[in-house]
Amino acid sequence: MNNLDWKIVAELHATPNISRTAQRLNMTQSALSKRLQQIETEMDVQIVLRFSKGVVFTPEGEYLAAKAQAYLADYEDIRKTILQVGSGRSGQLRIGATNGFARSTLLPYLKKFQQAFPSVELDVSTDISANLIDSVKEYTVHVGFICGETDCDFERVLISCDQAHAVSNTPITLDDLPKLPQIVYRRDPFAKKLMESWWKARFSDPPIIGMQANHGDTCREMVMAGLGYGIFLSNAFLPKDNGLHELALTYADGTPLVRNSWMVWQKDMRAIPLVRNFLAFMQAHLEIDRSSADSASEAAIADQNIAETTAETTAETPPKR
Repeated sequence: MNNLDWKIVAELHATPNISRTAQRLNMTQSALSKRLQQIETEMDVQIVLRFSKGVVFTPEGEYLAAKAQAYLADYEDIRKTILQVGSGRSGQLRIGATNGFARSTLLPYLKKFQQAFPSVELDVSTDISANLIDSVKEYTVHVGFICGETDCDFERVLISCDQAHAVSNTPITLDDLPKLPQIVYRRDPFAKKLMESWWKARFSDPPIIGMQANHGDTCREMVMAGLGYGIFLSNAFLPKDNGLHELALTYADGTPLVRNSWMVWQKDMRAIPLVRNFLAFMQAHLEIDRSSADSASEAAIADQNIAETTAETTAETPPKR
């Protein structure tokens, strides 16, 4: 049986009259009757009993009509889903991100994306950047969010440029770092290489490793307890108003120690409409957020300038007698 056969059985069951069913299906009455006979021959059962005023379905025909309705409903769902997948509005999107980035930065974007594309299933996995790069290379994720640099031939968009900080529960200076116990936490090879390179460029003595933690959150809690200082390459583990002292790290010439975060993907991933929609969504919202951040920064600077000008004017104006 083909798709038209299922429609004939379902329509005839809904309108048990061959003439009216033929009209609804844009067929001639003789063509429909012939096709109905072929279905009965193929199934080797009598589907309907014919009378002058219409037809009556046999028990076998009733069973086949129920299956026809279920088949057509499934077919329509499949057709709609395929059309949605083809337009990038349905399907499964596999995303890989570092744990800190997924928690602190990515979640609001994913929430907005799901609101815009409710039929898309998001499969988000977290790992260190080195493993995420392998996942992108091996196509096990469609899009990766990594911290640090890679020489892989990925297409990429800059997400953020983060200032590194030494964090402690009491004020410290850069010159204090080689003399104090440092709490280190598990980092990917790129972050470790960046930190080692910076330390060697900045100090002649190696760091004093006091404790090791398996996670940035644990490291922060140890710092809060006064067990040492920690170095964080982003603010993912440092909520606002945490009560800790943050010291911006710089090279000897004053250049800040920073780490870039990237959205990366294989070039041919853009051929998948769903991935293409996600990339366009992320790029558009990143631009909006950057514009908002720049406006807020400009407003803050303007407010500061106004406050300073007002203070200067007040100081220069002699009091009235």
